[in-house]
Amino acid sequence: MTVVSRSLDDLDRLAFRLSRTIRTQFPQLLAQGFTLSDLEERLLPYRDVRREMADSGADAFETALLRLVAGDRGYLLADPELQGACRSALAFPSPTLAMVRAWATSTLRLTQSNGAAVPSVVPSVVPSVVPSVVPNEHDLFPPPSQRPTPSTMTAAPAVAHRCCRYCDNKLPQGRAMTFCPFCGMDLTKRQCPACSTELDVNWRYCVTCGRQE
Repeated sequence: MTVVSRSLDDLDRLAFRLSRTIRTQFPQLLAQGFTLSDLEERLLPYRDVRREMADSGADAFETALLRLVAGDRGYLLADPELQGACRSALAFPSPTLAMVRAWATSTLRLTQSNGAAVPSVVPSVVPSVVPSVVPNEHDLFPPPSQRPTPSTMTAAPAVAHRCCRYCDNKLPQGRAMTFCPFCGMDLTKRQCPACSTELDVNWRYCVTCGRQE
């Protein structure tokens, strides 16, 4: 492989922050992986990473995150269907994570190269697939078979989940809980990835910026 030196871009910055966060705060995720919702809401929340990005806008953040999940530069391993949906979303003028929300519980993992120290080389690049005719975005992303749809994931309150959506540990059954007994996260709340407003878990739209979840 040819070694190429260059300055880091926002994709690199997100990947390196993700690796650092998992290794220092959530080392169990190296083996068990994490979900797309974990990535967006807890591991790389926009409110925390925007100061590190060259372009700190919400649109640039979502584009960089879609590239990361799509496998660009080989930082993450993900379901091929999810990665294909991310690449298709990137073909739109304003891609958003809402376009791949049907894969919210799909498992992601760091690649071996991303688990090491920050490299000074550019891994192989996965080329973007740009369709010659861009279809309607609602037809482009049907929910994958045997996967939960966004409506089923948001309709039930968080306390009804068998596993914590943050740390993936099994929750005690037969009792009401507000906070996870393993990681301490509030199971009844989540944050808007665009503006960081605290939202009830079953809300479909952000009350501050209007983003659809």
